[in-house]
Amino acid sequence: MLAQRMLAGPSASLRSLSPFELLDVPILERIAFYLVTSRFIGPPSELVPLLCTSRTINASLRFRDNSHLYSQIFCQKFDSAAVIRRLSWGRTTVECFSEELRKRSTTLTRMRHQNAENFAHLQEDLWTVYLMLLENDGKNSDQLCLWAELPTWLANVIEDKCQVPREHPFSWINDIEGTSLILWLLWMSSSEGSVKNEDPRIRNKILTRLEPFLVQGHRFSSAYAPDAFFYLPLCAETEAAIPCTTGLPLPIARDFVHYGRKIRLAAPPLIPAALLNYVVRLEVRLDENPLPSAVAQLPETRAQAAAMGLSLPRLTQEDIVDFHFHTRTRFSGDYNGLGSERLDSEWFRIVSCYDPWAVDRPLRGIFYHLGSLTGHWNGRALIPYLQAHMEANMPNRRPSLQGVTWAHERISCVFKEHHCLVPDEPISAPAEAHGWGEDILNVWLPRRLEIKHGTDSLTLHDLETGKIVRYETYHADRDNPYSRPSKMSSEWRCDLSAVSEDSLYEADGEYEEVFEERTSGVTDIIITGETYDRESPAWGSFSFIGRVRPWDGFVVLLRRSTHAAHAYHGRWIFKGYIHERSLVGRWRETGTAVDQLGYEGGFVLCKADETSMNVF
Repeated sequence: MLAQRMLAGPSASLRSLSPFELLDVPILERIAFYLVTSRFIGPPSELVPLLCTSRTINASLRFRDNSHLYSQIFCQKFDSAAVIRRLSWGRTTVECFSEELRKRSTTLTRMRHQNAENFAHLQEDLWTVYLMLLENDGKNSDQLCLWAELPTWLANVIEDKCQVPREHPFSWINDIEGTSLILWLLWMSSSEGSVKNEDPRIRNKILTRLEPFLVQGHRFSSAYAPDAFFYLPLCAETEAAIPCTTGLPLPIARDFVHYGRKIRLAAPPLIPAALLNYVVRLEVRLDENPLPSAVAQLPETRAQAAAMGLSLPRLTQEDIVDFHFHTRTRFSGDYNGLGSERLDSEWFRIVSCYDPWAVDRPLRGIFYHLGSLTGHWNGRALIPYLQAHMEANMPNRRPSLQGVTWAHERISCVFKEHHCLVPDEPISAPAEAHGWGEDILNVWLPRRLEIKHGTDSLTLHDLETGKIVRYETYHADRDNPYSRPSKMSSEWRCDLSAVSEDSLYEADGEYEEVFEERTSGVTDIIITGETYDRESPAWGSFSFIGRVRPWDGFVVLLRRSTHAAHAYHGRWIFKGYIHERSLVGRWRETGTAVDQLGYEGGFVLCKADETSMNVF
């Protein structure tokens, strides 16, 4: 009898289930998947009523027991190619994807609903959105802009942060990490149309709020490591010896859960984002404003100026018109069909440049693409009037940051790259006279340096040490970019290695993820350049020489006058990173010692032509 009841029990239980509940789990998963993905935009909210249908359905489809289903939903609604390309398989399991789906759904919902308590989660949401845009191949931006209304959310976040008292740690000025992420999101979600269609009052308000970062640029992060140092990582004893004006403060680093696992991140430097957002709005204002009446007093053309016997440099009306209306900054976007690959350098900098003292960098990847600077560049330098600059940066007083007047100087130049190839040893970067790293004011190059330009090479002779090094000129348009045979590889791969107890990249003690590059054969990069022949009579004739820091792809260029009539400009250095098609950063005169605040401002240069790029 007991045996009969035991046999009858399960039958009775099955008879109490509906036909829908009796479906096999794989079939239920397919139904749930198509139900949720029938609407691409938005989190998988359609699952909620399905999960509430019955305990049986819930047990089959609930989150904690069905990572497979939720990872499929994630891959359908969000981009996954970038994380598969950049990280190890340990962060691309079904469990990781399902956890990321839950996190992103929560963030998107908060963004869309604009809840009052969202400020408590702001830092997490900013990082989530920023990483989504770094991984964007189309799906992520659709979810953010079309469903979560990213532009509206960003505008509200900026307004909220600006309402926080200036002295508060989370204010617009003091929260460097949060403000940096906001400005990068603003830039990455902007387009030529969106900025042109901004309400003029909103545009002017943004310009006003960005101005403090430009007027006092030395107070905010502009590099991942102190710019005075070429050789990194730093020694532990170096920290106390870094002068306050050599690229500090550094970006803030934090631990963040990404795809279900903890990762160490450095907030992207604030200054480049502030410059990009500021300059594109200034350029829209130029589009809308006529030329000053004084321009009519200039010669109309270069030929007319020459006929009048005017000394150089001499601006003409055509020079002013070309600069005022046609020199424009290029917006972020998939201009070359590479998708998220064009942002790989940004990704690898934030995941591996968070600590200039760290010896081990497990996620070190691509920081600079070979040939990135080769070609023609156009842009502008923002130059504050000297008296206003001095008053705004005077110590021991609260400066007035409003009303600083900026002059605009056009920069038009052509750059070449020269690569030191293995087994050659690159030219040494000399120490700075006071012992503060290497000589940044001479772009990490020896002061007594003899430079010989060849057809396909650059020869550097350090007169102090007697060392002579040949650098091969890089020709991106050739099958072999060098004049001599070379073994180049732009491949990189993910390896698994032994785990360390304190690793930030562990997962259940099984492994840590490590990226290793196969060498490109390039050990050092020297940049040379000169102003356009056509632009030199108007804006001055200059030469450029510079270097790229291997640790993070930081570019430093020294500009020198090549004509006695232009010597009053002095020697300036331009230092920054390449962000997609733009070289963005700060310029500085070199007459002031490295440990003192010099005369400086910002610049944005954009590449005028596209060339093929490989990996350094």
